[in-house]
Amino acid sequence: MSQRLETVDEYIRRGGTVTTHTPSPNGISDGAGLYERQEPQGPQVVQTVSWRELYESADPELDDPKYWKTLNEKLDKIIEKKGIKKLDF
Repeated sequence: MSQRLETVDEYIRRGGTVTTHTPSPNGISDGAGLYERQEPQGPQVVQTVSWRELYESADPELDDPKYWKTLNEKLDKIIEKKGIKKLDF
């Protein structure tokens, strides 16, 4: 199936119709808000949060030593079982 672009005139010539709507001042109908003007507002306070604060609060196990100790023990067992040489740092 192929698609092609056509002009409005071509669309009308092949039987298409174009419906226009007037802008709605009350914001209920289609096209609402396109021609409306909003009064400027005064300064607003926007609360910000640092990335560090978000990162630290997103995953509590990052600072949990028990989690890391358990993970290290499990990985050590897998390394030992597979016979992989341990790296000493």
